[in-house]
Amino acid sequence: MLRSAKPKIFPAIAILVIAFLPVFSVGPSLKAAETTASPQAVLGVDEFMKNVDRYPGKVSLEGVVSAVAADRQAVSLIDCGEFQACGVTTCAQLTLPVRWPGPLPGVGDRVKIAGQNEEVKGKLMFVAEKLEQAARP
Repeated sequence: MLRSAKPKIFPAIAILVIAFLPVFSVGPSLKAAETTASPQAVLGVDEFMKNVDRYPGKVSLEGVVSAVAADRQAVSLIDCGEFQACGVTTCAQLTLPVRWPGPLPGVGDRVKIAGQNEEVKGKLMFVAEKLEQAARP
């Protein structure tokens, strides 16, 4: 009886191994393709400003509004971490000027923006194509 059981188990194991081989060989390559297609991470204001040359083209940022200039359709953003550390919008060392043609947020609002740096009147300015309220941590 034992002799007849061995030949039946071996073909079943061989079939399972052969069935799962394509899954193991395709899995990592699919994962790599998904990683390259995923959207870029949201950057903080400080990270972006300290390394602006590393981020050409469109990027997504998150920050806290420190000033609003309605006459210029612009806001200034500071880093969320700095705002949390000091609790006011005037303590940040770096401030990012942002041009936004839509409805302007208020001072102290946490926002996510998407856009890119552009030269505006001889100065670099972040021009946002998208601006939305971000959830507070």
